[in-house]
Amino acid sequence: MAQTKKFNVIATEPTPNSSAFKFVVDSVIIKDGSRAFNNAEEAESDPFAKEIFDFGIVDFLYIKDRFVSITLLSPDEWEDMFDPFIQTIEEHLVPYEDGGNGEAEKSILDDVDLEKFMDYDDETKREIIDAFMDEGVRPALAQDGGGILVKDVEGDVVFIQYQGACGSCSKSQSSTLSAMQNILQRSVHPDLRVVVRGFDDL
Repeated sequence: MAQTKKFNVIATEPTPNSSAFKFVVDSVIIKDGSRAFNNAEEAESDPFAKEIFDFGIVDFLYIKDRFVSITLLSPDEWEDMFDPFIQTIEEHLVPYEDGGNGEAEKSILDDVDLEKFMDYDDETKREIIDAFMDEGVRPALAQDGGGILVKDVEGDVVFIQYQGACGSCSKSQSSTLSAMQNILQRSVHPDLRVVVRGFDDL
């Protein structure tokens, strides 16, 4: 972590996932990438994330740019919880030097020939897909308090993992997934298929 600067929460926004809300702060938390915590065990090594999961009702925690997205185990858990979460964010959140989650720092699209996409090895394919996600998918998901990781590519199958508010939202399994696949089929290769890889599959 970079320093001990505190943040002020300037807005609380709903997301398409009724179990998740975005807490927007007054300055950048992470310049590049994001941080995602899927359970209390993952949060143990991060003081802020641990404070959030210590409430005992948190399902996912996602941090990106100028917001913190908190997904609870049930929408009903949100009653009377906004002020405690705001207080925790303002007292314990500090800037991160980077996301540290494997998101690509710069695009490789200028260096590859998409007409030869299927000839590349699977890791190169993954990097290409990740670059397209940076340009056309992640910005839209971030507006809803979520994110996405490209976990793997095997031939023409792209394995993804949702983060933050996207993780337990039914919309992610239908319209968002379909739109994502359509973008990749139009922009990269028509045979590509997108499959959601759950946490238990990792």
